[in-house]
Amino acid sequence: MNREKLNDDHDLRPKEGKEASGQEDCQEIKNEQENITAKNAAEDQSAADPEEQLTRRLAEKTGEVAVLFNRLQRLQADFENYRRRVRREQDELVFYATEKLIVELLPVLDNMERALEAAAKGGELTSFINGVDMIYRQLWGILEKQGLMAMETIGHPFDPETHHAVMQIETEDHADNTIIEEVLKGYLLKEKVLRTAMVKVAKT
Repeated sequence: MNREKLNDDHDLRPKEGKEASGQEDCQEIKNEQENITAKNAAEDQSAADPEEQLTRRLAEKTGEVAVLFNRLQRLQADFENYRRRVRREQDELVFYATEKLIVELLPVLDNMERALEAAAKGGELTSFINGVDMIYRQLWGILEKQGLMAMETIGHPFDPETHHAVMQIETEDHADNTIIEEVLKGYLLKEKVLRTAMVKVAKT
């Protein structure tokens, strides 16, 4: 009989162990469910809190503004560098264009000095006049290569865009508003008015 009791006790112990293990599993599941429930409740509370939502959104927008501001600063720096480079290149172009023109004018200056020296030594008037005429043609050739053109005015209709009337002369020999005399020559630089011509205009 004692052996049967021992056997019965032996059979009960595994059952007790199984029951304990099952209780632990149930408790763990219960704890996990409670944690999930608490987490969901916290999230629901956070979502339901307008102030916290506003704070979070404000933080996000502040970060976006900081990124955009940094990008804007870089763009401004790049643009300023571009402006300085363009300005430097323009200054160099003007300098070299001026240098080229001056180099072409140096022979004209040399010839003018020679003509003045010859006149000072009592040279012939005809030679002096021929020298000045040569210098004039030389200078005009250089300026013409740069795009300078003299306006043709005599006999042309008066144009206020290119002409400046200094006097109106009553006459029946010319059509009304026709230029009959040029007081000061006008010039164009590559079709742009560099200086208007001063003229006298017919009035009938």
